[in-house]
Amino acid sequence: MLGAIAGDIIGSVYEWNNIKSKEFDLFSPEAFFTDDSVLTVALAEAILDGKDYGQVMKRYYERYPDAGYGGSFHQWAKGHDSKPYNSWGNGSAMRTSPVGYAFENLEEVLSKAKQLASFTHNHPEGIKGAQATAAAIFLARKDASKEMIKLYITQQFQYDLTRTIDEIRPDYEFDVSCQGTVPQAITAFIESENYEDAIRNAISIGGDSDTLACITGGIAEAFYGKLPKNISETAMNILDENLRETVVRFYRKYI
Repeated sequence: MLGAIAGDIIGSVYEWNNIKSKEFDLFSPEAFFTDDSVLTVALAEAILDGKDYGQVMKRYYERYPDAGYGGSFHQWAKGHDSKPYNSWGNGSAMRTSPVGYAFENLEEVLSKAKQLASFTHNHPEGIKGAQATAAAIFLARKDASKEMIKLYITQQFQYDLTRTIDEIRPDYEFDVSCQGTVPQAITAFIESENYEDAIRNAISIGGDSDTLACITGGIAEAFYGKLPKNISETAMNILDENLRETVVRFYRKYI
């Protein structure tokens, strides 16, 4: 889960200032946590404490109202109606990494990913993006090879994972959809040599950089194991005390 959060923080400064290169300072002095991290930690808390995720998200929104949420989420979080709004956006995938750790079989991971995405993202593509991300994390932490993960994601979710990062990068543009984010993020992981390389792959294609790196980072952490100390410590120091506390609680129980 911290791998997703670190990816979000590293990518935060490139979301509106894309860099089509893997050569950049890993943590910019201006790096910050965004809604990706906030809602990931909110999901971790909901799982830890058995709380209603919709209510937890609204409470986190009140605490962090300027974290960079999408327009539809703003309306949902501020409204009295808690019905989902049929979103196919990549928000369902960016926040789902705790699901890949908290449950012990693939069927349950897929079921929980769907359930927890559907508080807001009940569109089939929104659900699919969350399920594919959570499943990749689960398989990675269960020692599946990259080839096995790629095959499963391709067969189960019909995502095209045939294009390389070098092929994606030149014409890739900002895309907030799951279908235009999740396959690219998974490819960034598949082509990586280690956690840091995975994050550099994700950010180098441009687009919604913090979310791409968040999704990629969650999978890469599960596959490669413990994050490099400089990355984990820097990310934790950028989080505030409330977010750090929930991350620590989640790791103590599940990781």
